[in-house]
Amino acid sequence: MLGQNVNIRIGGPLTPVVKRLMIINGVIFLCQQIIGIFYPGYIEHLLGLNHVGFIQEFKLWQIITYMFLHGGWFHIIFNLLGLWMFAGELEQNWGSSLFFRYYIITGIGAGFFIALMNYIMYVQNGVNPVTIGASGAIYGILLAYGVTWPNRKVLLYFVIPIKIKYLVLAFGLIEFFGMLSTATGAGGNVSHIGHLGGLITGLLYFFLRIRRSKSGYTAEKSSNENVLSRFFKKIRLKRKKKVIEARIQSKKIIDELLEKIARHGMSSLTAQEKKDLEWARKHYYPDRDETLH
Repeated sequence: MLGQNVNIRIGGPLTPVVKRLMIINGVIFLCQQIIGIFYPGYIEHLLGLNHVGFIQEFKLWQIITYMFLHGGWFHIIFNLLGLWMFAGELEQNWGSSLFFRYYIITGIGAGFFIALMNYIMYVQNGVNPVTIGASGAIYGILLAYGVTWPNRKVLLYFVIPIKIKYLVLAFGLIEFFGMLSTATGAGGNVSHIGHLGGLITGLLYFFLRIRRSKSGYTAEKSSNENVLSRFFKKIRLKRKKKVIEARIQSKKIIDELLEKIARHGMSSLTAQEKKDLEWARKHYYPDRDETLH
């Protein structure tokens, strides 16, 4: 069930799309290293995402190709590690087609956030940074994993156990403040806006799928049903259960105290019993009936 698994996870299954993505990223990275020996920076300038290339020179493919390039061995290792840790189970749960579409959409969405930041930096000081890497899509995957299994524990840096929902929140805050530092010119080479853009794009994707399902959209049910929609449905059911339990408890309190009042009068109630009666009255006759909808 959603959010019930609290076992500590280190890695995930190597599913078909995840395996292909890892192979494609690895092959492209090796090609990038070889070509870079003879033509330094050529691949990055052609396929990496930058304001001048994407906007002014109409190299629209950069919004996709940038996520398959990497800036060094540590860069690609950490991205592929994140893909291996979190993506496999999502693919098993959603199906390969939906997973791959989500991966590409979050990568492209992160790219648009990057292009916007590049434009701001270009207008402000003429800087035209080139951004490469799959980190935006990986952060989108991290968000989806946190939504699907919020209480599952993972080992941060393979040492610190932490629930995935707190990890996503912490990373979101880190990238938000990192993005502010970049906007003021104090940021480093890390694309905080790309990471944050992947998280935001994932949230927008889930929100739009919920809206479509509420408006009668019926495609991709069963295994491809929106995980966030199921998550919110579970919350609503828990809330409804709590309201019903509170009404049952409040009715019991009201019956007992009314019986006491009938025998001994209102003055027989203690201060605590009066508080209990007021609590029971509010919960037995709630002001907003929509809590049960």
